[in-house]
Order: sequence, then structure tokens, then C-alpha cells
Amino acid sequence: MIGLVAAFLAGCAVTFALTRLLDRRAAHPALGPGGGRPRGADRRTTRVDEAVTAFGEQLEHLDFDPAAATVTEAMLADYQAALDAYDRAKLLPVGDEARIARTLDRGRAALVRLSARVEHRPIPIEALEGSLDPAPAVRADADRFLHSGTAPGTFEVLVDRPEPGRPTIAEISFKGNGNFFVRPVIRTDARFETGQTLVNYQKAYRGRHLIDDSTTHLKVELQRIEGACRWSVRFLPISEALPLDGLAHGSAPHEVLAHSGGRTTVTVQARTTGTWRVDYRSPTRDSGTDWIHGLGDGAKELPVPAAGWILVQFPQGGTWSLQTPS
Repeated sequence: MIGLVAAFLAGCAVTFALTRLLDRRAAHPALGPGGGRPRGADRRTTRVDEAVTAFGEQLEHLDFDPAAATVTEAMLADYQAALDAYDRAKLLPVGDEARIARTLDRGRAALVRLSARVEHRPIPIEALEGSLDPAPAVRADADRFLHSGTAPGTFEVLVDRPEPGRPTIAEISFKGNGNFFVRPVIRTDARFETGQTLVNYQKAYRGRHLIDDSTTHLKVELQRIEGACRWSVRFLPISEALPLDGLAHGSAPHEVLAHSGGRTTVTVQARTTGTWRVDYRSPTRDSGTDWIHGLGDGAKELPVPAAGWILVQFPQGGTWSLQTPS
């Protein structure tokens, strides 16, 4: 009997929340019937205004039906948090860029949680307060998938996937002199761990990394920085992996390539003074078991059993080429 009462009350809570959201959506200038940009959008000319407008348009085109039978109270709460963030950002003075950026970040975080709930993935949670440095030189940006900073410290970036339910590519860059580290983090209610270092550089860096489905955050650390610096993390859809169709070559220390064919052999040629490694990663497995590595100049063959991704790692720099049989 108690279980039935609890279920009834939970159902009432969801129904009440849904009613409020649907009423609010219908009356919302950007999200109601007919859509359109928010009032005053035609007069928006600054980057900050464009960021707020872009977030409103993302909400407008969000593939989420709050009235669907499978929607839970937690999903509605995340959706409402995103709407609240948009409304607050619109009301803040344009000159208060830091508060607008933080507000938009909270709204985007709510959308990431909502996406995870819809796809039945672990829900990311934030770090304990005080364990990270305040966000440096915060600025609002219309690009939802771009994060950047200009000061030393330890920061975390919430992984936001352009293609929900699929791995994503993190394009990471650093300009400056000092120690620059990036590590993957899994932080949910049931699990917390820091993965193997993706980037460990003391000079300018630009590379692309495959971020798997389980990673929830990227931890960015800048230590012993001399002079000005700037770092950025941009999340790209996995469909933007460099195609491996015959011949591909480059000099990026880390790169993600896509092989769309069947079983083959990839010939890898390396020109470098350091160590290097090339992995095959299957879309149906957490990690690839096929890989080759070397030290200095050389050529080796990588067996590739099926379509998937090829991960190039030349941490000390150099040039590489990958070729499949014609």
C-alpha cells in the first residue's frame, strides 16, 4: 500500500512539473508556438548577446519532448534548469560577461545531464566546491562546445557531445610556456576516477583526442606558467575524424582518423626522434587491442579488422603517414 501511495505521489509530482513546463514553453518568446528569436534579438550585436541568443535557439531546437511518456521528474528538472538559466542570462546586464558566461554554463550543464538521462548513461556530477580554481577570464561564447582560459590553475571542462550517445573528439590547444596537462575524468554518483594523461606539454600544443562514452569531464592543469598563456578545448562530432581513404599524413602529435572499410592493413611510417604509437579502436569495444609502437624513424603495419578509428600518438613531435592498400 505504501508503495502504491509513493508511486501515486511521484506521478503527481511529474504531472505538476510537466504542466508548469508546458505552460511556460507556450508562453516563452523563443520556445513557444512558432519559435523565433527572443524579443530584442534583432538588436543584439555583441558577442555576449549572440551567446545568449544561441543558447535560446539550442533550447528551441532541442530534441526533447517533456510530454513523452518516458520522461521522468529528474529529466523535467534538468530541462527547467536550462530554461531558468536562459531566462536569467537574458536579464543580466550585457556588460556583466562573467555572470552571463557562468549562467550559460549552468544551463549547458543541465542539457548535458538531460542528454545522459535520456540515453541512460551515467549522470555527471560536479567536483566538490573548493577543489578547483575559479574559471579564468570567463567569457560568454555562442559556441556551446568551446571552452577556453587565459590563466594558470586547475580547471574542469564538462564533456558536451555534439552527437549524443556517440564518442566525441576533443580538439585541445595551448599557447604559452609552462606545464600543460589534460586528463580524462569520470565523476558520477557511483564512480570517480582520473584516467591516463592525454596531454603533457611544456610548449605550444595542438592535437585531437578520442573521448569515449564513459568520460564525463576533462581536467585541465596549468603550472609554472611564464608570461601570457591561452588554452582551449573544443568538442567535435566523431564524424569530423580525418578520413583514412588510401593515404593520410600529418604532423599533429595526436590525431583521430576514421577507417570506413572492412578488414585491412595500415602501413604506418614515422619520422620522429621520440616514441610513437598508433591504435585501432573499434566502435563496439571500450578500447582497442590492436596497436603498434616504435622509437624514432620506422615503418610498421597495423592490422585493422573492421571499420573503426585510428589513434595517432607522436608525443615528442614528428611527421607520420598512414596508408591502406589501393
